[in-house]
Amino acid sequence: MEKQNNKVPLIGFTPQELCSTMQEYGGTSFQAESLMRWIYRKREKDISTFSDIPKAILQSVEQSYTVGLYPPKESKRSDDGSVKYLFANGQNQVFEAVAMSSGNRHTLCLSTQSGCRMGCRFCRTGSIRFNGNLSAGDIINQVLSIPDSKRLNRIVLMGMGEPLDNLKVVNKTLEILTADWGCALGKSNITISTVGLLSELEAFLKSPGCNLAISLHSPFPDERAMLMPVERTNPILEIIKLLKHYPLKKPLRLTFEYVALGSLNLSKNHARAIATLLSGLSCHLNIIPWNRHNAATFQSPTSDELTNFMELLNDAGIPTNLRKSMGGDIDAACGQMAGNAPH
Repeated sequence: MEKQNNKVPLIGFTPQELCSTMQEYGGTSFQAESLMRWIYRKREKDISTFSDIPKAILQSVEQSYTVGLYPPKESKRSDDGSVKYLFANGQNQVFEAVAMSSGNRHTLCLSTQSGCRMGCRFCRTGSIRFNGNLSAGDIINQVLSIPDSKRLNRIVLMGMGEPLDNLKVVNKTLEILTADWGCALGKSNITISTVGLLSELEAFLKSPGCNLAISLHSPFPDERAMLMPVERTNPILEIIKLLKHYPLKKPLRLTFEYVALGSLNLSKNHARAIATLLSGLSCHLNIIPWNRHNAATFQSPTSDELTNFMELLNDAGIPTNLRKSMGGDIDAACGQMAGNAPH
């Protein structure tokens, strides 16, 4: 985020960060929380309308601060109703968010970085250059600046970037999303998806702020390293040990994400190895058929491959779901997000 008209954006602030400034204006910590509630929970964009804060204080705040929302540069609507938004901030970082609805579930998939450093071979985001971490303001702005922001009841940090590679900012974002003075979403309505950076994962698991999804994609270390170079320094076997040592407590949920690659990772041996690897964990496995893009040459799975693989997993006692891909026609499905990011 950057100053707008020489005013500091409040998007991304916590009451604690604002409290000392409010006191200088004659305000209180309670009023700092109230100000944040107007922005994050009530989604108000004009400071002068915050009716439970004295006008004299609001006028002082307005001299130095602005709500700081900035709109997406463009949006694209899919035939399935999902909408992809392209954002660009003052640091020349570009990133995307995708809104999806199904029944009463209104979900926004957020980005935490511009580009990604993980280099997963099946992912289009991993093929573009990394352009830095996003701020808490940039991440929260994706929630507040889209037209249907007040309808949102699910958040997934599964867009561009590796959330644990930006953990300090992501933790602050989770605080804003779940606090009563913030967006007031339940922790179980938010999911963070990660390749599993070990030290950051351990820190997260000691005080989890939401559900957790681990990118698996192969139970075999050599094959996983081919698909995900991060396996060489953050082995899946060590990730499993951490997950068993710090189990998530209900209502939080642990899932594993598995990109289904035709003729590659859907064999009987893969299913057996997954069952062995995940034995002892309370978890689900989400199967995500690979979504085609021009930065990789993998094959999407056939319907028979998917059916047989899921039957093998369910028979082995691994609860398995097939993730419905949305937004493929606008490059908004899992693994396709890159937009106009610089190459």
